[in-house]
Amino acid sequence: MSTIITPNARTAAFGCARGDYQAGLLNGFGTWSGSELTGRAASYGTKYRNSRNSLVNRLSAVPKLSVTKATGERGRIVVVVMTKAERKRAGERPLIAFAERIVERAAKAKAAAERHLAADLPALEVIAYAR
Repeated sequence: MSTIITPNARTAAFGCARGDYQAGLLNGFGTWSGSELTGRAASYGTKYRNSRNSLVNRLSAVPKLSVTKATGERGRIVVVVMTKAERKRAGERPLIAFAERIVERAAKAKAAAERHLAADLPALEVIAYAR
């Protein structure tokens, strides 16, 4: 994954994206080095690099966000976007692992809420049909 965005920072981060390329970067579809650019797009590499840099600058300008470029496994560039409060909680811990843990916890909470709703669904249907 080339971009890790915590759930609390997601809305603000995507508000900074201009265009499909930048939204794709935030979704993790592209790489921050631009190594996926091939063919005609590769000849415009400088424009894509400027686009990546302007996205990072806009993300950094948002007061509530903390943006960090880190090196992930196998030397890949990973951009971690989290709120300043989450960054403060991370302290000296590695940011990539800390942000991944936050995202994983949010996914588990969402799955638990969906299971709880699914368990309540038959009871809700009985109430709805009783009226």
